[in-house]
Amino acid sequence: MIRVIGVFAAAAAVGVGSLQGRGAPSPPKPTHLVVHEWGTITTRHTANGRAEGRLNRLDYFESLADFVHRYEPPVTSRDPLQSLLKAPVGAGRAEVTMRLETPVIYFHPAPGSPPPAPFDVTVNFRGGVLNEFYPEATPSVNGWNGEHLSDAMTSTLAWKSITLTGGVTLPLTKSHVWLAPRDVKSTPVTVNGGEVEQYLFYRGVANLPALLGTELTRDGMLLRSPARPPWLTTASTTLGAVWVADIRRNGIAAFRTTEPLTIARGDSSRVLARVAAFSTRDYSAAELQNLRESMHAALVARGLYPDEATAMLETWKNSYFGVPGLRVFYIVPNEWTSYYLPLTISTPHTLSRVIVGRIDMDTNTP
Repeated sequence: MIRVIGVFAAAAAVGVGSLQGRGAPSPPKPTHLVVHEWGTITTRHTANGRAEGRLNRLDYFESLADFVHRYEPPVTSRDPLQSLLKAPVGAGRAEVTMRLETPVIYFHPAPGSPPPAPFDVTVNFRGGVLNEFYPEATPSVNGWNGEHLSDAMTSTLAWKSITLTGGVTLPLTKSHVWLAPRDVKSTPVTVNGGEVEQYLFYRGVANLPALLGTELTRDGMLLRSPARPPWLTTASTTLGAVWVADIRRNGIAAFRTTEPLTIARGDSSRVLARVAAFSTRDYSAAELQNLRESMHAALVARGLYPDEATAMLETWKNSYFGVPGLRVFYIVPNEWTSYYLPLTISTPHTLSRVIVGRIDMDTNTP
């Protein structure tokens, strides 16, 4: 099968204009702030494609820095094991079918220009709760019944009075998943004159499906269109190439990529691609590196800077490429991100958001 690296369009710029009186001097142009974000949405499917829940119970756990803030919305149950936070203990909540993992937002002021005046950033999560974040933000939730996550609820984080300042001292930590995203040439953020970090960080959990259906067969895997996606407001959208990878314990892997895939309205559960099963000769350490390089190229094509793409893959090197298992990777279309995870920034900017979808296949469950 021919390997194809998906190419994705850059995000649209957000512009600000004004009307000027005749003969009036032109005001200085607004600061051209470049904002880039990356993150992952993780789901888990059985062999026949059924979505599994309890994803806030983690079998593999990399701890965050201990200064990360946590938020638990009011719950009707007093059972501590019913927490919405991610943890390596407990049974997990049955309705948690998606983890929103480690989105980070970087800010790049224009070279030679002064940084923008203090600004605010707000992110909403439809169908889930944003319950871990740093620096300090104001969390809230609307439509939450205290019992079950659903698409009737929206969780919000609001960062206020953000300033961009170089030469600051970042908080100490030994957490790999916290340090890896710092290795980017962005300008650090200070929130409301207090906490400082190289980026804005948040994550959460939701009761949402993957953007692809899956089914294991005797000959390999079927990839299907999602069932009636509410986020698809146009006739169709390009998902791009999809990576199907099998990671083994001895540091080797096999993977295949599909041709670019298109999701269309009315194509509920239609087969989009058939991916052949792997043979013994498909596995090697070189293929693991080839997978990383293929994904890196697609992340850059989608709008990230090379060091940002490297930081993302380094952050996820263990759970993407180290933990054994069969998994599917895809890059989430902008339509999904805008619908389920709208982001507002109160200063003129250009925005690129790159979310990787990941489906872990539970091959032991029919």
